[in-house]
Parts: sequence; C-alpha cells; structure tokens
Amino acid sequence: MIFKLYDILLYAVAPLYFPFMALSHMAKGKRRLGLRERFGFFRPGFFTEKKGGRAWFHAVSVGETLAAVPLVLALKEKMPDVEIYFSTVTETGNKVAREKLGDNAKIFFFPFDFGCVVRRVIGQMSPDLFIVVETEIWPNLLKALHDAGIPSLIVNGRISPRSLKGYSRFGFFFRRVLPLVSRYLMQSEADAQRIIRLGAPPQKVSVAGNIKFDQAIAAGRPAMSRAALGIPDGAKVLIAGSTHQGEEDEALKAYKQLLIDFPGMAVVLAPRHPERFAAAEEAVRRAGFHCVRKSAGAQLIAPGSVLLLDTMGELAGTYAVGDINFVGGSWANIGGHNILEPASFGKPVFFGPVMHNFRDISRILKDCGAGIEVKDGAELATEAAKLLRDPARYSALGKAALEAIEKNKGALASDLKAVEEFLKEKNDG
Repeated sequence: MIFKLYDILLYAVAPLYFPFMALSHMAKGKRRLGLRERFGFFRPGFFTEKKGGRAWFHAVSVGETLAAVPLVLALKEKMPDVEIYFSTVTETGNKVAREKLGDNAKIFFFPFDFGCVVRRVIGQMSPDLFIVVETEIWPNLLKALHDAGIPSLIVNGRISPRSLKGYSRFGFFFRRVLPLVSRYLMQSEADAQRIIRLGAPPQKVSVAGNIKFDQAIAAGRPAMSRAALGIPDGAKVLIAGSTHQGEEDEALKAYKQLLIDFPGMAVVLAPRHPERFAAAEEAVRRAGFHCVRKSAGAQLIAPGSVLLLDTMGELAGTYAVGDINFVGGSWANIGGHNILEPASFGKPVFFGPVMHNFRDISRILKDCGAGIEVKDGAELATEAAKLLRDPARYSALGKAALEAIEKNKGALASDLKAVEEFLKEKNDG
C-alpha cells in the first residue's frame, strides 16, 4: 500500500515538476537529452537479445560515473561475456560514461521512478543484477527489481549526516524500502551505521572502503602538460578546480595576493558545471584580470592572465601541473569534490571547511598533513605561500598523500568480488 501512495504522490507532483524542468532548460539555452529514455522508450535494437549475464550499473553524475568506471572495466576483464548497461541522471555524467567506457557498456539515461516506467525498463533489459554506485534510493525501481527476483547491490555507499537527517524524516517509508536491497558495501563504518539506522538489515551491510582510492591509483590518467595549457616553464601554478558560485572570487583574491611574492605565477580556473563558464569569465574581469579560454587553443599565458578551463574531462590531468591545487565545492555549501585527483599526483591539496560529501577522505588526508583546510581566499594565499617557500615540506606532504592513497585502497577488489558472486549465483541458479 505504501508504494502505491508513493506512486500517486509522484503523479501528483509531475504536472508541477516537468514544466519547471522545461523552463529551467530553456532559460539555460539547453534542450533536455534522453527524455524518451527517462520514460522508458528506447530506440529499436538498444536492448539486444540476451545471451548471457547482464548487469545494470547506475551512477547519478560525473563523480559517481568516474568512480564506477574502474569497476565496470574490471568486471569486463574478469567476465567478458557479461553485457553491461550503464545509466546516469545528468547529461555530463552521460557524456563522461560514453567517453570512458566506449564499447564496454550501453549508456542511457536513468528512468523516472514511476512504477509503470521502471517495470517497462526492467522488462526490456532483463538484468541479472542492478548496481548503484554510491547511494541513491529509488523506491519503485527497488520494489520492481525485488518483485522480479533481480538482486540489487549498492557499492561505494555513503550516507552523510545531512542525508541521514533528510532520509530520517521519512524513516517509516525507508524502513520498508531499504530491506529490498540485496547488499550494501559502504565506504566507512560511519556510513554503515547510518544506513542501518535508516532501516537496512545489519546482516546485509558491510564496509568495503572507498573505491576512489583505487581509482586514484588505477586510473592511469594522463598528466596535462604545461605546453598544452600555455603555461611558461618555471612559473608557479595555482589551480582552483570544480568551483561553484562565489568560489572563483575567493580563488582570484588568493591569486592577487600570491602574485605579490610570486610575480610569475599562473592560475587556472575550472568551474564544476559548463553552464557557469560565462559567470566565471565575468568574475575574472571583475577581479581585474584578463581571461583566456582553454577552448580557444594553446597560447602563452602571461602573468596576471587567468586560464579558464572550459573543456570537459581535462581537470583531473591538469592537477599534475598545479603547485597549489584547491578543490571547490568546499567553500560553497556543496559538500566538496574529489580531492584525491590532485593527491594522486603526489601533491598536497587545499580545500574549504564544507567537505561532508568527502568527510572520510578529507580526514585521512588532513591526518597525514597532505590535506590543508582553508576558510577563504586570504587563508589559501597565506598557507600556499608558506608551502611554496618550504620545498622539503612540500615534497614530504606529496609523499604522504601517495602513501595515504596506497594504504586505503582495496575497495575495488571487494566490490568486484560481490558483483561477480551475485552474477554467478543468478546465472548458475
């Protein structure tokens, strides 16, 4: 009965949500891609005749997609006959999945959680296993999978204190939903305890660690070169990556202060979302700097000019060039982004105090000294200058970052083992 009420509520909200979504995309000059897929309608031949095992991976956006990639590729290497379908919610996540996975998976947009829609998708795909990377709870989908006898698995699971508070408001509902998941592989003991408090059966919950540590080592991402960015040899480089509204202003304040002691310093700004490129460029102009867009092609960046990284998929490699790497979403009230990307190049990493989405990773890096929390642009400039004047400490912190990553890897193997076991059990049965 409770799932019927949930479905009714979705239908009641839909007439308000869909016009809002359409207007939002029109205002941003975008068209909504994958809308037919989100209603469960696919092009002919998308779902091929099933010949063997079939796994459905889901990752909401870019961060989760990047975390899922090594697991998908490892599964294809271990079980090459398994067909993989991979869904995302966001268009940027969809694009990254296509770039990183290529022919290893069929990429599509995640369906709306209407009962009739998810049942249609499950019927067409007929997966043997559904795998969610990190934690998204879609009640109708989980119910439909359970009713069809299809196991579901959450890997790299996390529940932040903020998410726990939000979910707890509807605890009576989620205590009916969470037991439908076959197994939870959580990032930390704290995450495990939170999901149990919400209603997950304790016997289904275990701690596997954070796959992002394995991703940092195993990704083998190419390092960006100074020449490709137009940065002169010998210049110190400040990178502010994955920034949100207001964070570019603080980063540029830090840059202006650092230029006093390091007059040849270059700076790279990389907004998190493409629709904010224009706003970031305006922030550069307000700060009194000249803005150069990466998409315009390589050109020598003069001191006092700002390189705007307005391309997708290049930020992780660009951190290799940075002497001072700041990761955004941590001054804005977002919860932080993946600070292991710069750390994986043996670099200390700077971030703000709002890191609830990466609480454990930020704690691990802070404990070894490789993670440096700064409250604003002024503190970033002060702490960055101290570090740049002390090459021995800089080198020691970079080494500590790599050691912390190496020490904490292992989640990929645990997650892969669980996926294999479910697939083998399903097909052997």
